[in-house]
Amino acid sequence: MTKDKETFINLRSLIFQTILSIVIVLTIVFGLAFFFRKELLGFSEHFVRIFGYLGLFVGMILSDSLPAFVPPDAFLMLAITGEMDPLKTILSMSFGSIIGGSLAYFVGLYLIPKFHLGRQMVLHYEDKLLPYLRKYGLGAVVISALTPVPYSWMAYTVGTFKMRYSLFLLGSLFRFVRVTVYFYAMYLGWITGG
Repeated sequence: MTKDKETFINLRSLIFQTILSIVIVLTIVFGLAFFFRKELLGFSEHFVRIFGYLGLFVGMILSDSLPAFVPPDAFLMLAITGEMDPLKTILSMSFGSIIGGSLAYFVGLYLIPKFHLGRQMVLHYEDKLLPYLRKYGLGAVVISALTPVPYSWMAYTVGTFKMRYSLFLLGSLFRFVRVTVYFYAMYLGWITGG
């Protein structure tokens, strides 16, 4: 099998995984709304009262700059169950995500090459991410911004390989699309489950 055909198949697989992840998120939120609505409303009420949009913003910075901190969808769930304004939620989370990705980019650019442990961490994901980076360049960042490919790890990787920051930032703008799509998929699950 040629590399082009293999990459195309991987891209098709990523599209399928993205659609599947949206359906899974919708189904999970439906189930949570159906079985745990009262508990989620109580928890999200406290979150909204204490942290508000700033909490979503900072949470996304941490989520997309520190791998495996808290999945971004957890913050979306809090915003939806807390009845936060959709536009403010999408904007605060998207900007937070892009800033978090930018922090990861600069860590990849300046810090990871200086530390053996950091380089080993990136090498773990490089084998999976490099084919996309070599084939699509900027498109690899777009793919990671939209799909289940880990955005923060792509940010570390493109920083390590010295992609121009302006290109990384351009690709990262697709986080707005991802946050919007997942917000409304989760919102649909929430209103139909309750």
